[in-house]
Amino acid sequence: MTAGHRAAFVWALLGLSACVHPGVVPSGTRTSQIGRTTQISQSGRGAYEVSLAVGASRIAAAWYDTRDGNPEIYLRLLDPEGRPAGAEHRLTDDLLLSYEADIDLIGGEVVVAWYDRAPDGRLRAQVGRWTVDGTRRWVRPLSAHTGDARNPQVVVDGDRMFCVWIEADQAGQVAVWARWLDGAGEPVTSPERLAPAGDTTWNLNATLDDDGEAWVVFDAAVDTRADELFLVRTTPGHREVARLTADDGFASKYPDLALAGDRAALTWFDERDGNQEIYLFAAPSAGLEAGVEAALHRVTDTPGDSFGAYVAWNERRVGVAWSDAQDSQSEVYFQSFDPDGRPLESPRRLTNNTTASLIPAVEPWGDGFVLAWNEDVVAERGNHEAGGRSEIVFIYVE
Repeated sequence: MTAGHRAAFVWALLGLSACVHPGVVPSGTRTSQIGRTTQISQSGRGAYEVSLAVGASRIAAAWYDTRDGNPEIYLRLLDPEGRPAGAEHRLTDDLLLSYEADIDLIGGEVVVAWYDRAPDGRLRAQVGRWTVDGTRRWVRPLSAHTGDARNPQVVVDGDRMFCVWIEADQAGQVAVWARWLDGAGEPVTSPERLAPAGDTTWNLNATLDDDGEAWVVFDAAVDTRADELFLVRTTPGHREVARLTADDGFASKYPDLALAGDRAALTWFDERDGNQEIYLFAAPSAGLEAGVEAALHRVTDTPGDSFGAYVAWNERRVGVAWSDAQDSQSEVYFQSFDPDGRPLESPRRLTNNTTASLIPAVEPWGDGFVLAWNEDVVAERGNHEAGGRSEIVFIYVE
């Protein structure tokens, strides 16, 4: 079977549709263009949890993949049209189980953060740098401590990088930690404890503002009745922590934050209305630390759970992507908003297939946005180590 026939065969097995289903666009709003969905992994087994990074002339994607019998981190570059530009590159190659890649670009190369699970169950947050052809420059552990470290994120600022992760110490106390490294992976700062977290904290996201200050968002049940959203603003040796959502007894989970000049966009899913629904805060960033209620917008209102929301800015547009299980089948949706969180269009359903379309990454590109997610064959889902059958797909939305 040729590579081309093999790709077509995998595509057919997954049931991926080349058709997309735009929502009804309100009168007076723009009509957006949607590109063709492209499969960018050739796992044949399980490819999950994709991360995207965009540069001036290239797009980079990283994910974890079980094609080698255990989870490993993979990299692939895409050209400006969103087509694969070269082969997939396996970045990790050991007996450890590698999960949840986060990618950024630095000096024409890539940096990726992820965490490993050792045979004894210990977790270790890592960051490394590779050339675009998959040649390893270096790999460093992020923590100097002996606790479990997981869910790392990396954000590049010139020739250095900000890394943040979740770590539990030997007493089981969970916190958010961070440090700065230079482009060679050498420490600029020591690991610093930013804020307490909890056993249910399994997600954090970070970005930098125009002054180089890091903004980190996460959810945690810390002196609250349920998980709520928290923000840490930090520079080396300094941090400010604020709770963003009210202690209302309903879980607020999995926040993502994007900054554009003096404005912020924050999205997450919340159970305050009796169901998991997507919410958006879009307003001047100076008002974020006072809480999200003053500029809160409910994005979804469906009978199924809405989850896995991510956000990006492109000029004066905010793009939000998420998964929704309203028809007992998870599909990916996208909607754009103005800087104050007002919808520019109705939500658009980007997938309509027999597989579960899960957890989209979204980044600005050209006049629109690029998205990637995994298409999961629900009937063949396995455990977190072996995985089921899933592939990574990519699309451009104008």
